[in-house]
Amino acid sequence: MHRSLLVLWRSLGSINLTVGLCLLLTADLVWGYFSLDRRMPLFTPLNDMGLIPWMQTYGSHNLAATGWFFLLLALLTLLAVNTFVCTTNRVVQLLAARSDGRGTGHRRRLALKLAPHIMHYGLIVILAGYLASYLCTQVLTGRTLVPGSHLSLPGTSGQVTLLAFEPEHYRGTRLAFWRNEVITARARLLLDDGTSKQEAMLSCTRPVRFQGYSLHLRDFAPKSLDGMKMKTRIDLYVRKDPGVALYLAGIVLFTLGLALYLYEWIMYREATTE
Repeated sequence: MHRSLLVLWRSLGSINLTVGLCLLLTADLVWGYFSLDRRMPLFTPLNDMGLIPWMQTYGSHNLAATGWFFLLLALLTLLAVNTFVCTTNRVVQLLAARSDGRGTGHRRRLALKLAPHIMHYGLIVILAGYLASYLCTQVLTGRTLVPGSHLSLPGTSGQVTLLAFEPEHYRGTRLAFWRNEVITARARLLLDDGTSKQEAMLSCTRPVRFQGYSLHLRDFAPKSLDGMKMKTRIDLYVRKDPGVALYLAGIVLFTLGLALYLYEWIMYREATTE
């Protein structure tokens, strides 16, 4: 059993597997490029319903147009595993060389030698974040608020109330067709977690985070001063994404590895020019 696992580990870390996966990914993306032609509406629901429901509906019923995407997920998973195994093998070798006592200079440069491998781990964590987002994200679509109404967030005691819609209108004269149109939509919200309340300003470019959810402004009315007789409303896109923490962790790891790598390159350049 132990020998079989060792053979499997070595196979997963093979450079031949890496090259093969890269070639297959290239071919699959070419297939995807032609499959996406005039079929984008099939993939748009991914943003709202998540990967599993999409696979069970749009994906499985349109395999001629979506098959490349299923293959892409499988190939990316294998590439992440291959990268993890290769990186781990190299890290183990570096740590073993350090324990062999090959000199203080070698040991001092260990962290710098680990730099590219830290970057690899960062990319793997980021890919895991994307997978977590597609598999586990909870999306609340079609949420509309009018002044005074509130929205309850599932699984929490949090409530979001729309206090007022406070848009900024275009008052200039150079762009006459924009006159009185809304150029910045802003909604003042009251966030109540059951024990305390606080206000927050929501806009198209500034989502609000509350109780693990992110609230995004999707649409609003009225869109100009000429439409002030319309009933004020905002349409929300509410999302709870567990992959965000993994994105941030992966970015931190990748940045750390990149900083160490650049430092090593600068030190090497200075040493060769002296």
